[in-house]
Amino acid sequence: MRTKKFFLAMFFCNLFFSYAYCAAGAGEEIKIGIILNADSFTAANVSEFYITDSAGKKLKLTKGKVRLSYDGKTISAGGKYSLSLPVEIRGGNNIIFADKKAYRGYITVRAYGKKINVINVLSIEDYTKGVLPKEASASWNMEALKAQAVISRTYTLANLNKHSSQGFDLCSTTHCQVYGGAQEEALSCNTAVVYTKGEVLTYGGKLAQTVFHANCAGHTEDPKYVWGWKDSPAYLSGIKCKYCAGSPHSRWETALDEDFITKKLESAGYKTGSVKSVKIKGKTKAGSAKEIEIKSANGTIVMNAYKFRLAVDAWKIKSVTFESIKKRDGKFVFKGKGWGHKVGLCQWGAKGMGDAGKSYKQILEYYYPKTKLEKTEYK
Repeated sequence: MRTKKFFLAMFFCNLFFSYAYCAAGAGEEIKIGIILNADSFTAANVSEFYITDSAGKKLKLTKGKVRLSYDGKTISAGGKYSLSLPVEIRGGNNIIFADKKAYRGYITVRAYGKKINVINVLSIEDYTKGVLPKEASASWNMEALKAQAVISRTYTLANLNKHSSQGFDLCSTTHCQVYGGAQEEALSCNTAVVYTKGEVLTYGGKLAQTVFHANCAGHTEDPKYVWGWKDSPAYLSGIKCKYCAGSPHSRWETALDEDFITKKLESAGYKTGSVKSVKIKGKTKAGSAKEIEIKSANGTIVMNAYKFRLAVDAWKIKSVTFESIKKRDGKFVFKGKGWGHKVGLCQWGAKGMGDAGKSYKQILEYYYPKTKLEKTEYK
């Protein structure tokens, strides 16, 4: 585990990378939901920090921690102070801890029904620093990391207000982008963010849809087969990829019990009854299954292959590029290639291109052909 001293040493070592810009149509700050639907959480810092409520009450706390608890009306700080929501918490060193995790910028706490949402407010560039190590490997070559920085930033700007009904822009999970805060930052990733500062991909004058995945197994996919898009943008129609063959996910195999699949499908709303057979029905140009035919006690259903993967287990069934599906001793044995939905940038392919001496601009052009790399202008 990292000690506070170690973390601070690493943080201040990287501090010279910190800055705040912003982009056309976007403000300088972004709001990230980090602790949701909670009754309480702990705020802390290694130096002084300040809590200000909506009525103007301001508390100054020396280094340490305080528990903030919500009773449905007001929030209590350490059982001593009653505060009116929303509450703002700032650290004197531009760092604040929430439930033992460190974040740049500051925190706001807002009511959400009878619970609270804890929201990290920070610059988009600093947010991207907290995303990169969670969405890519900090040990990868710099060109792959630069490419990831550009597409993560583009995704962020294209999806602002995704959670506006909950009082923030994006969440910190795979539903949006995985965000680990300042505590997860890595020097290599921070360098990639700074080098590409403000850079995004556009197509036809609009932000591109820079989706990505781990490993395409030789060919990226058209999103119409994954998410049912009727008008897939030309830059996402799918391309041959010759750079990801070295991935540990190029080939995989998993065996799942018949009962496990039945329960998962029924939990997802498919009233199949006991599953008897699972078969591939049609393949895409990229080699993925289009649909899955399931014969069960309640008859036969045909469903989108990607929806089948999500319903059963997207971690165990790594992709829908199946080599075979066979039943053996009460188990269905899936053999496949690649990892993820296969749309957009292949991360292991980007690594392979960087290792082969390609630049991040060449990587982006390869996986998102005919898009433009442009600088954003923040308000």
